[in-house]
Amino acid sequence: MNTVIRNVLLGGLLWLAVPLAAQVPQDVIDKAKAAGMTDDQIRQEINKRMGQSGTTPATGAASDAVVTDRVVATTPGKEVLPLEQQRDMNRPEKALKETVFGREIFSNKNLSFEPDLNLPTPKNYILSAGDELLINVWGDSELNLKLKVSAEGVILIPNLGPVSVSGLTIEAAESRIRQELGRIMATLSGNTDGGNTFVSVSLSQIRSIKVNIVGEVVAPGTYTLPSFATLFNALYAAGGVNEIGSLRGIKVYRNSKEVASLDVYDYLLNGKYKTNIRLEENDMIIVPTYDQLAVVQGKVKRNRIFEMKKGETLQQLLRMSGGFTGDAYTKDVRVKRKAGSRYQIATVKEESYPTFAMMDGDSLLVDSVIPFYENRLTILGAVWRPGEYELNPSVHTVKQLVDQAAGLKGDEFAGRAQITRLNPDFTTTLIAVDIRGILNGTSADIELKPEDQLNVLSLFDLREPYTIKVSGAVNFVDTVLPYRNNLTVEDAIMMAGGLKESAATVNVEVARRIKDPKTEENSNRTADVFNFTLNDNLGLVPAGGKTTDTVFTLEPFDEVYVRFSPGYQEQQVVRIDGEITFSGDYVLAEKNSRLSDIIAKAGGVTPDAYIKGASLKRQLTEDEMRRLETLLELSSNKESRDSVALSLANIKDYSVGIDLEKALANPGSAHDVVLRDGDALYIPQLQSTVKINGAVTYPNSVTYTKGMSVGKCLSQAGGYNDIARKYPIVIYMNGKVATTKKTFIFFKRYPKVEPGCEIVVPSKTQRDRKTSLAEVLSIASSTTSMAAMVTSIINTLK
Repeated sequence: MNTVIRNVLLGGLLWLAVPLAAQVPQDVIDKAKAAGMTDDQIRQEINKRMGQSGTTPATGAASDAVVTDRVVATTPGKEVLPLEQQRDMNRPEKALKETVFGREIFSNKNLSFEPDLNLPTPKNYILSAGDELLINVWGDSELNLKLKVSAEGVILIPNLGPVSVSGLTIEAAESRIRQELGRIMATLSGNTDGGNTFVSVSLSQIRSIKVNIVGEVVAPGTYTLPSFATLFNALYAAGGVNEIGSLRGIKVYRNSKEVASLDVYDYLLNGKYKTNIRLEENDMIIVPTYDQLAVVQGKVKRNRIFEMKKGETLQQLLRMSGGFTGDAYTKDVRVKRKAGSRYQIATVKEESYPTFAMMDGDSLLVDSVIPFYENRLTILGAVWRPGEYELNPSVHTVKQLVDQAAGLKGDEFAGRAQITRLNPDFTTTLIAVDIRGILNGTSADIELKPEDQLNVLSLFDLREPYTIKVSGAVNFVDTVLPYRNNLTVEDAIMMAGGLKESAATVNVEVARRIKDPKTEENSNRTADVFNFTLNDNLGLVPAGGKTTDTVFTLEPFDEVYVRFSPGYQEQQVVRIDGEITFSGDYVLAEKNSRLSDIIAKAGGVTPDAYIKGASLKRQLTEDEMRRLETLLELSSNKESRDSVALSLANIKDYSVGIDLEKALANPGSAHDVVLRDGDALYIPQLQSTVKINGAVTYPNSVTYTKGMSVGKCLSQAGGYNDIARKYPIVIYMNGKVATTKKTFIFFKRYPKVEPGCEIVVPSKTQRDRKTSLAEVLSIASSTTSMAAMVTSIINTLK
């Protein structure tokens, strides 16, 4: 509470002090700071009181005195963009090759040449009406004023009077203001020796000026710019030069006198900025037409269009283009020039570059060096350092080139090497070389020529890759290994991940290719086969148990087969669910286990079990999957007669029709099905319904009654519909299927109906359907109309 009261009292002091003096007494500000008020709070309080009293603010706190303080137009909350985004914004919109060099700097919307208003005030800045001065006095006396230069060119200093500053530079104005303030401040530095009061003058707010831009610019006219604006700012404001404007001779006139001539290329190429003068009120900028343009193409660093002054030479044009690239041919260049009604080509030698004058419309073409070598030798293949080498007095033969390439690697084909030689007509000649003989000194060395290519072939380049294959009961099945010398069967098995648990160590087979490149007779033998037994350490025991000191090593393209052991069996599991005493998974402990065996293991069926409806689901084996795929391919090429379409694409199991009642009554009989891994047996409760589906009027489920027939069931589903094939199919709960059979010409034998079964009536195909009465009448009507039209045409032609 005390803090609030204290701030209110200090605020009152500030309120009283503001209208009484041109500035708030420093002791009041010090008291406010001692009371805990910040500079911002003090400034806000002063501004608020000034606004209430109607006083124009002419002073500020001494702590706010910044020599370079100046009004700068900024966008509130505007953030600096990331560098990558700035880079993307500054990319030119069209290819620079299509524009005259230099014009893009004034057409780039992101390159504005805006004057930096935060720079210290230039000492040669000339004051005029509209400028606002910031006068700071510190030391024994303190004063901070913001005074605007009036239309008469004066500023009004409180307690001193008007001071004329118009037409003075900022430096001269500071000297005059110091002189005038010295009349009321005795200790002002410069008036007396050892003065302790100092003064500085800078711009707080700059004025606007009007400049006139005429000539070949995009938008000539009169523009209002900040008084800090330069010639570049004005050119940018006018959109830069137009299609015929010049960048090389822009004139600035002031009071009818030329004060500057700007060559933009001096700024772009040489960094000269002195001609980019600061503009003044009513300056006139004139942009003339260009003198001449020249196009530069080829092996220079800047492929652009350049503006040139009359008399400038080819050497100056090359300097503008950045000079030659590294692969340029510099001895001469070509210039395409208009000559009368046609063009001509001038070949300019290197010594003429400084004197050859360019003309308007010239095109300069700089070629590259010829892409051939005068002294290149190339060596490839089985050497340690293949590549390109110099043809010189120390390396000019085959032996010297091989020695330069650090010699042969050892896998070379010793029979021959090959030299490919380039002929004068750019065809090639192949020369065979006895490389081993040359290196041993038994054959004469061969002289090499420029662009010769020596290829020392490797043995591995002249044969198919040698491999070893390991198959069968190994962890990495069908492993293909690169051949190695002294590779054994044990090594190959280890490289294939070792043996599986199901591997038979008593039957390992190695199959070896038959190859005899010198034979002229056919043979019935297709392979040499070697059989081995493996011991516990993967060691080989030859067939017959005979030991030998000779180690069996594999040869290229051998295939190793590890058989599966007949004494290894994985567990086979079946599942029983439904009305069984102990449902769950059961292992088939013996082969040929049957339904009755598993039912006995599971404790038998429950009293509520419907044994006749028991079903068996069986998983598809790989062989069955292949047959199913074949069936799908055949069915896709034929239209089935029945419309009962079963999707076979995602079938992973199928139903096996069983009769569990007969199987339990006659164990071991044909009804007692042998089980296999993955079988699922389900024993349901008694079902009291029969389902009717397919081509019936109303598919339905009806209650089963003893002795119920197929016809009675169909009648309860509304009977057949129009497209029904009247041969119903009955699917029983145990997976069996029965069809309707024709016994005599007019009689059918229907399947028996049992509880839980499903009756399916198939549909006729489109081919089997007869034409309806409506369709017959429609065809007849169309035929009659056609006949009438034909008759009318015939009568017309008579």
